Amino acid sequence: MRKLIPMVLLILLLTACSKDVLLPNLSGMTEEEAITELAELNIEYEVLYELDVTVPHGEFIRYESGYSVGKKVTSSDVIMIYIANNGTLLPTLADKTEEEVITILSGLEIEFDLLYEFNFAKEDYDFSRYLNFEAGDLLPYGEEVKVYITWNGSILPDLTNLLKREIEAALEYEFIQNYAFEYIENDEYQEDLFAGYKNLEIGHPAPETGIITVYLYKNSFTDDSETLFISKYLSGEGVNRAIEIYNPLDTTVDLADYHIALFMNGSYEVTHRIQLTGLLESQGTHVLIYRGSTQSLKDKANQESSLLLFDGNDVVQLRYKNDTFIDTIYDLGNMLFVMWNEMYIRNENVTHGVRTFNLSQWDAYIPGYITPFGTHPFAKPETFEINLSYLNNMWGGTSVSGMVQVTVTGINDGDTASFSPGFEGNARMRFLGVDTPETYPDVDPWGLEAKAFTTSYLSNSSNTFYVQSDPYLGATETYGRSLGYVWVNGEMLNYLLIKNGFSWNYLSSDTKLVYNNRYLYRWFQDAQKYAQDNNLGLHS
Repeated sequence: MRKLIPMVLLILLLTACSKDVLLPNLSGMTEEEAITELAELNIEYEVLYELDVTVPHGEFIRYESGYSVGKKVTSSDVIMIYIANNGTLLPTLADKTEEEVITILSGLEIEFDLLYEFNFAKEDYDFSRYLNFEAGDLLPYGEEVKVYITWNGSILPDLTNLLKREIEAALEYEFIQNYAFEYIENDEYQEDLFAGYKNLEIGHPAPETGIITVYLYKNSFTDDSETLFISKYLSGEGVNRAIEIYNPLDTTVDLADYHIALFMNGSYEVTHRIQLTGLLESQGTHVLIYRGSTQSLKDKANQESSLLLFDGNDVVQLRYKNDTFIDTIYDLGNMLFVMWNEMYIRNENVTHGVRTFNLSQWDAYIPGYITPFGTHPFAKPETFEINLSYLNNMWGGTSVSGMVQVTVTGINDGDTASFSPGFEGNARMRFLGVDTPETYPDVDPWGLEAKAFTTSYLSNSSNTFYVQSDPYLGATETYGRSLGYVWVNGEMLNYLLIKNGFSWNYLSSDTKLVYNNRYLYRWFQDAQKYAQDNNLGLHS
């Protein structure tokens, strides 16, 4: 019996703790009063709300189904009680102005949000409709109602996550033209990303007068005088593809903060991303190649990727970790094949990337010329020299260039002369790649000057003269005249005529003659640019 007494006490204690309680009458009580009553009776509860206009808002309505006043419950039961949430009757707003709508709804303490829509049956800034409700409907307590106001002009579109180019298109679509951009510096966001309207809200009427200011994010580093940039770009033979990144800064850069973005075939959306890896030391280079490239190119590589397989119209961008691009080859949407089947090296005076593509910063070399990879800056050769090995080839051959040493027997004008042996009369030499102004039958501007320039090179019999054929362009033209390049003391006269402004460049990319690892037509293009930059001759 001595062990039985503690057990009886335990049973009595448990019985006391689980004692039944009768549910109280909560009618007429507010939510706070009902909760207090249940808590004093140690009854567990949960509060739910429902619409019941027969009971004042915020008062007890009923217990959950199966429970009622006087029902016995234990402390382990959780009882749900319902409280009235009766809201407000929505007023009639027909023919009310926006200002009147705001006044009426505010006076009724109704939460509302104004939206705008086209409704040509109503005047601008008049009430149009409720969303999902009608006048006289009961708006549940605490719920917000959306109210449409008529606006038959343009609506400020939601530009969230759009960039400047997309923003311009979106505003054009809404017939909004009176806008200007203003930048907010914040390096956490991509440059040119939408940052909001100034003193205006998305979805609201666009002012018909004055300037709409659109905020864009701006990064602090995109205007730096020195940034990482793409220093070399190879669209080479077969699937040889490579780009080189150069660091002009005085500090080492963690390439984990940068990646390459590729946009294929005019796409405005990123097609591939290639995360860069490793540390790039000051004045160092990082060479990224296509994984399927030749071994000779792989020997130059710091990193390989199976995604770096672009062609001549694909956009290649160097991007920071916030997705701001700091350098680009082509602008987005490009469909033109420009940098294609050649090796391109950035001018040695470039110290930072560009956000608008500038082809003039690049010099082109033959696609197999990969020696410069891994070193930058690279000094572009200033000139090219005659290749006398062509003297061993027959003139006019279709597979290799031929060359003949000649003497001058006559000068017709700036781009035509006679040479002996073999280039006289109807077979006189017409210079390839140039077309100087005429001197007969009429004298064109700069015609006499061009002829005088040619004469100054060809009239000195002590000079050494060679003529050279081009197997890619043919040795004769329609009228039977010979076609070729003229060399005077090791300088090409055709090239000099363009460089001094006496002709535009007419040498096409059809020729594949190479001098100093560059196609000859690239030298001619450079000559024309030099004349234009210096306002020489026809470009003055």
